[in-house]
Amino acid sequence: MRKLITTTAFFSLIMFISIGCTDDRDWITLQREAAKSLENGDFVEAETLAKKALTKAENSIGKSHADVAHVHNTLAMVAYGKKEHDQVETHHLQALAIQEQALGEDNLEVGRTLTYLGDFFLSQNKLDEAVDIHERAHKILVSTIGDQHPDVGRSINNLARLYAAQSRLTKAASHHAQALAILESSLGSDDPEVKMVVENLAALYSDIVPSENTDTLQSAETQ
Repeated sequence: MRKLITTTAFFSLIMFISIGCTDDRDWITLQREAAKSLENGDFVEAETLAKKALTKAENSIGKSHADVAHVHNTLAMVAYGKKEHDQVETHHLQALAIQEQALGEDNLEVGRTLTYLGDFFLSQNKLDEAVDIHERAHKILVSTIGDQHPDVGRSINNLARLYAAQSRLTKAASHHAQALAILESSLGSDDPEVKMVVENLAALYSDIVPSENTDTLQSAETQ
């Protein structure tokens, strides 16, 4: 199967970490500056700023405050940029633990952190772990923001990418089609994200044919 055009949700995190904290103390400024450096690809500067932000945040609001999780997610992003993959998982898991404790296991922010972690596992080809995490994230997103929100469309698209990586092509195509319907409705047909899903779906359809292979694929999906 030829390689699909894929993107991760990692850099969509930048928006959330910039607006997710409402406190206007010094660590918030550092966090926002770290996010900006991260967006610009300056991982060294982003790491320096984020570490300072983490220290100040822990000292001012405590290590278990939900907002501290945003800084851990920033540091996970930095680690990904620096290819320090063990640290990516460590910081995302720390963020997840903080959010689950402070906000509850079904909170929207928990769902978003699970999405980032699932994308990381996909990038490392840990497909079983990624599927489990993305399926949990999807349930949380649907329950908190509804089944037509663009983030839910992105979540379905994440699952489609995973099923494609597992060679579950028919199921992947079905999920890409669902994601396309949601994203096209909310973002418009000319949006680059929508066009990416269209290209992924077209690639999957070309891989699923010839038709004599389709029945085999569909049978395998039900097992």
